Amino acid sequence: MRVLLLGSPNHDKIAQALRKEHYLYDFMANPEKEAAGIPEGVYDAAILLADRTDNQFAVQLSRTLCALREGGASLPVLVVASHLSARDRVLALDAGADDVLTAPFLMGELLARVRALSRRGPALQPRQLCAGDLMLDRGHCMLRSRGGEIRLSGKEMQIVELFLLHPGQVLPRATLQHKVWGMDNEFAYNNIEVYLSLVRRKLRAIGSAVQIHAERGVGYYLEA
Repeated sequence: MRVLLLGSPNHDKIAQALRKEHYLYDFMANPEKEAAGIPEGVYDAAILLADRTDNQFAVQLSRTLCALREGGASLPVLVVASHLSARDRVLALDAGADDVLTAPFLMGELLARVRALSRRGPALQPRQLCAGDLMLDRGHCMLRSRGGEIRLSGKEMQIVELFLLHPGQVLPRATLQHKVWGMDNEFAYNNIEVYLSLVRRKLRAIGSAVQIHAERGVGYYLEA
């Protein structure tokens, strides 16, 4: 699961809880200005971290949510704030939030609400993904074929997962970048080629007939 954190950066405990559950996340400090750059289909849910609880709370929240919608982001949004009144919670929901969580709360509840919101999108993906002679066990990061099995690193598994979810479909470089590395400014252009080379090597190591091809100037696709 990949989550987009929006707003205040002073929520280290939330980021820590996401990492503990092996959820990927990216941070966007100013969603009102940056919302147009959110890639579609990358995130399962967003957590909007609202520190302000003054009279401008609802106005600011409404602007942020409108910016997200106008930017083309259709992901569900959980608003997390401190000491919101019942009136503020109503205003947040009416402004377009999908759910509201007010401190104090347990991290387990926050994670459960994020999972619940993610289920409003496409159906949850199965633990095992298959294409051709390949089977990916997502729970154990294991890739299996007729010649054996091999363990994948985190990035390798995310790449294989994308191709198995879209067999035969050409995936643009930008899609691979956003899905695997997120909106990371330190992303190196040749990272994709490096990791695809590692994945291809592992496909050969387990005797798979599946191949990953490049579509010149467009992206890559899996041939099962």
